[in-house]
Amino acid sequence: EHVVLGIGLQGNLRQLGCPGGDWGGVQYQLDDPDEYEGENIVVIGAGDAAIENAVALAKNNNVYIVNRRDEFARAKDGNRNLIEAAIANGDITCYYSADPAKVTPGKLTLTVPDGEAEVDCDRIIARLGAVAPRKFVEGCGIEFPSKDPSALPELSPQYESNVPGLYIVGALAGFPLIKQAMNQGYEVVEFILGNHIKPADEPLLEDM
Repeated sequence: EHVVLGIGLQGNLRQLGCPGGDWGGVQYQLDDPDEYEGENIVVIGAGDAAIENAVALAKNNNVYIVNRRDEFARAKDGNRNLIEAAIANGDITCYYSADPAKVTPGKLTLTVPDGEAEVDCDRIIARLGAVAPRKFVEGCGIEFPSKDPSALPELSPQYESNVPGLYIVGALAGFPLIKQAMNQGYEVVEFILGNHIKPADEPLLEDM
């Protein structure tokens, strides 16, 4: 009678999408930054994950970060301050307004405002975010408001989709924090049981 989808997005990571992007030195996750030492590492991305990876890796490696824009506007203030300080100190080299053009083993070619730049690298860590697994989700009958890959399904205040009895929580609903997904799952299950409760964090906010 009821299905709660909490599948997230990380199984559908956005790929590099340039020639040579299938090189074995390209990865899309970083499990342990201390695993690498003395390497030339390129981190591609301008969000919190990319910044946190670059800063952590810079302790033991020579790190470059590639930002497709001219600033780190999408990052949290704390992370933006960290990366800007690391760049100013020379701990990390940043390529602004740059796009990956080609990957060859041990080298990344970038399109930059004044032409091209080549960066020698032992590995590339691409933190480009993720997109909804639309084929599967739409196969369940769930509708998206547009063809935009970043579009989110429209949900009721109880996280119910346009398919009666099918609920979506977490990143697929636009709430990427695990804490949010857990709170939403709790709210949905209580709603299914017929208990109309306040959102899990509302009493905490009222207390504060």
